[in-house]
Amino acid sequence: MMTENEIFDRLAPLLVEVLGVEPKRITPGSGLVRDLGAESIDLLDLSFRIEEEFKVSLEANEVEKEARLRLPGGVYEKNGFLTEEAIAGLPQLIPEVDRTRLVAGLRKTDVPALLTVAFFVRLIARKLAQPTGEAGHA
Repeated sequence: MMTENEIFDRLAPLLVEVLGVEPKRITPGSGLVRDLGAESIDLLDLSFRIEEEFKVSLEANEVEKEARLRLPGGVYEKNGFLTEEAIAGLPQLIPEVDRTRLVAGLRKTDVPALLTVAFFVRLIARKLAQPTGEAGHA
């Protein structure tokens, strides 16, 4: 099993390639959008590279899918905006997120901008810990 440090060490070069940033700018707390300048297409490219590098499968709506599982009977979003229940639940799902950014009026499309390098490290760790049939490609 890979440690989070080992995952970070393998993830950082992918971030450099995709985002064209200096390696020293990449820290676990770096926000992919806010700090490293990632755009939607970059996040998609990064997802593909993570899948290839770590042999895991990532879904475009990974955060939303997980949030919906944790809100049984609750509503994740309404008219494109996250519900109060969803906003309250995001810190458990994404503990790395800056909680001051979790405010009423947060759009579903704003969630990717909250993601940090540490979020991806932990996501990859969770995927690697799953039984092979779930983590790998089917």
